[in-house]
Amino acid sequence: MKEFTLANGLTVQLINKPGFKKQFATVMIDFGGVDQQYLFNNELRTLPAGTAHFIEHQLFNKIEGDISHQFSKNGAETNAFTSPSKTAYFFNSTGQLTANLDLLARLVGQPYFQVDSVTRERQIIGQELSLYQDQPDFQLETGLLQQLYGHEHPMAIDIAGTLDSLQQITPEVLYAAYQAYYQPQNMKLCIVADLEGQELTDYFNDSANLWQQLTPSKHSAPLITTASPVPSSIVQQQVTSLELTNNKWSLGIMTANDASKAARILQQLDLDLILTTLFGETSPIFQTWRRQGLVDDSFQFQTTLERQYSHIVFTANTDAGATLTQQITQILQQLTVEQLANYSAVQQLMVGNSLFAEDDLGSICLENIELSFYDDSWQKFGTRLRQRTLADSLANVQQLLAISYLRSYLLLGGQDHA
Repeated sequence: MKEFTLANGLTVQLINKPGFKKQFATVMIDFGGVDQQYLFNNELRTLPAGTAHFIEHQLFNKIEGDISHQFSKNGAETNAFTSPSKTAYFFNSTGQLTANLDLLARLVGQPYFQVDSVTRERQIIGQELSLYQDQPDFQLETGLLQQLYGHEHPMAIDIAGTLDSLQQITPEVLYAAYQAYYQPQNMKLCIVADLEGQELTDYFNDSANLWQQLTPSKHSAPLITTASPVPSSIVQQQVTSLELTNNKWSLGIMTANDASKAARILQQLDLDLILTTLFGETSPIFQTWRRQGLVDDSFQFQTTLERQYSHIVFTANTDAGATLTQQITQILQQLTVEQLANYSAVQQLMVGNSLFAEDDLGSICLENIELSFYDDSWQKFGTRLRQRTLADSLANVQQLLAISYLRSYLLLGGQDHA
């Protein structure tokens, strides 16, 4: 991988994949749903919930219309997403790489926020919110996050915002947030393709290049901060939904997120290794639960350790939520080497999956660019995965879980189950 920084602060990553016809490029901004404060001339300003997601949608609107159509004319597909901490825009194609890179630069570098389009977008997002806020899976996720972080924390609010916060989003709000966060030094661009003969270094060194023309704001600065978690005092909460056909259970574990960037990467890796060894679909614990009828294929877990939030979430469609909460809590509080006999097998499987993913240019690009915000890369991460030992992973996870707390949330289909 070749990496360099333009004069305006934009980091560019070039990953050469000889022989591949497909091309993939992503620009990622360190700005997501939980980022709701920024500085303007040293004055703290607050954004309505949903602003990052709203900008993501609106940036596709240009004076001439939806810029996606221009990508299509070049034989490219484009899309975007907003997560709690990041916003990303990307395209994949099989040709016209520099022309599509120009379009990607226009997409993120030339905002066109107009009253009419903002009003229409507000209505569209509001309708989407109304549709899925009553869905059980949304209620389960939101209920658990409110238990973990408190109702006012940005993590407990949908990335798209609320019906009330959408009414506060105007072109002026969008331009202010854009100027604060869409600064080149707050972005990274990654390109994965067969780069032989592409002359991309000359492309980026050209002073007329659109990426070079991205200009840092002199007045606004991102402020990577958010409200402190105010967890619910309720350890377990049950909500009855008469329309629910299957009972739904979730267990959340909030962990400390004050570690350094390098330490957080290791924490995420070790949690994935340990939890997959304990609760993965081939683990003895999962197989026992399945034979006992406690879980089915809906059982899953996810670890998330980011700069403003850090938690582990277990979910399942099950009547045995209380039993699972008790058993998982006990297992994690009394971790032993004996429980982790399959650690090496899980590690090798994860290494194999990592090698297999090297043929997926999109996965490489997105993983590498996100890791780079933590001063890491997909190549370094793969090496680190192979070098981890059971003793190191166990000690790291035990230390992390020692300063964590648990909350459980259940949706019940009309009656209470054990």
